[in-house]
Amino acid sequence: MDMLSVQHITAGYERKPAIRDITFTIPSRGIMGVIGPNGAGKTTLFRTISRVLKPMDGKILYRDRDIAGMSRKDFAQKVAVIPQFRSVPPPFTVEEFVSLGRYPHRGRLSPFTREDRGIIAENLSLLGLTDFRDRKVSALSGGELQRVVLAQGLVQKPELLLMDEPTAHLDITHQIRVLDLIGFLSEQAGLTVLIILHDLNLASAYCDRVLIMKGGTVHASGTPGSVLTQGTIEEVYHTPVRVGKNPVTAKPHIYFLPQAGKAAEAAGE
Repeated sequence: MDMLSVQHITAGYERKPAIRDITFTIPSRGIMGVIGPNGAGKTTLFRTISRVLKPMDGKILYRDRDIAGMSRKDFAQKVAVIPQFRSVPPPFTVEEFVSLGRYPHRGRLSPFTREDRGIIAENLSLLGLTDFRDRKVSALSGGELQRVVLAQGLVQKPELLLMDEPTAHLDITHQIRVLDLIGFLSEQAGLTVLIILHDLNLASAYCDRVLIMKGGTVHASGTPGSVLTQGTIEEVYHTPVRVGKNPVTAKPHIYFLPQAGKAAEAAGE
């Protein structure tokens, strides 16, 4: 049984579709990356799967259950949503904010158990946040805040993790640390992940499958080796590239070709 089945989804804003007839499945376990240029429909797809947007047509099944019929609590016990966090949250401490992820399992008026507190402490440590636990979330940098939001999602103990550009505000050290953690949880704990990424090489290195969007539709889907080809990338992104092989992972590595020298040469400089 697939973890998630997206069936002929059309969705958008003010009756204007931003994505059209999207169909794909996510098997249990593993990481699926969604990539594509700005305006391709990645965020609209993410918001529809996470139930922020109601589809105009089609349906989304979580383990053969239509997510439209699931209660908010039931959905939150199974699916954790990590959006791009643009606004500063209320004046919680880091530990208080991360702890909110346990409420789908306990309710807002129920006290946390020893198990809850252990899960919270474990994920603060995993994300390198233990020393930040008493700091106000509003005082954190963008990268620190992104890790806090991820920790909140992980304490839900979800089966499916939806992530919208979780590495956007992180330096390379924390990008690798977060994606290594997600890869570990997928392999060892059976976590299934749908992740939107802009960095094609990160998508290639960490994703088991890649879905490329273009113009609100699925342009290609498959393993990184079958999808991240020179022809496909140049067709979708309209920029010249060369594709080689990562010597460690044996997956595709994309080399972008600076055009400044060619432009200067053409101008006679």
